[in-house]
Amino acid sequence: MISRINLLKCKDGVSEEEFRAVMAGEVSDAIAQMPLLRSCEINYVTDKQQRSHLGRGAIDIDCFIEMLFDSYGDMVESFAKAGDAVTDALGQIVEEPIPVLVTVRKFDKLVPEYLKDRNIIKRVSFCDRAEGVDAMTFHFEWWYVHSILVKLMEGCCGYNQNLVIDRCIGDKEVHYKELPVEGMVEFWFEDMDAFDECYGSVGFKKRASVHAAEFIGTVTTYFVEAVPVKLEK
Repeated sequence: MISRINLLKCKDGVSEEEFRAVMAGEVSDAIAQMPLLRSCEINYVTDKQQRSHLGRGAIDIDCFIEMLFDSYGDMVESFAKAGDAVTDALGQIVEEPIPVLVTVRKFDKLVPEYLKDRNIIKRVSFCDRAEGVDAMTFHFEWWYVHSILVKLMEGCCGYNQNLVIDRCIGDKEVHYKELPVEGMVEFWFEDMDAFDECYGSVGFKKRASVHAAEFIGTVTTYFVEAVPVKLEK
């Protein structure tokens, strides 16, 4: 699937209460009208503490919107018809122009059904390339090798990879150097004990983290609260 990720930074002077009210109201209403949109979540950052053995990168956000489409063409058509209304609603509360990542989503480890109605923990990581590593090498090592190592880590109950295929700032397509993200990771954990178990495991310390350092430069981590947007039928 195609995932379009809008990276949002709250405007100065906008309170968290006002930000959430507009996101839940005008922004969600505009998103709900978008044709061909399969699903959407608004992810509010709840914790910016860096939780990685690698350094923090350039991504600095307070929220991101994640929209899923069946194809790239569906995404383009949807935004051509209804994207302006979403942008206009966001313009009240976020800094512009808005950085956007277009990614291919891979569902590596699905959250079990019995956990979907529980208040589990979601952590995301934005990853760039290590110096000297090209995009093809990152793609192979992350998509095909690293994902296997991650699935051997204990404690994680869900894991998605989002490989970046396009980058925009506002309406302008940009190069990697202007928006240096190659992949966005989504993790889910039952609770903080499970999180600590995962990152204290042999699978992480001796395998996944060692491998990551070979091709990932920085990892910018956030805990988020994911709120689904109810779409019009």
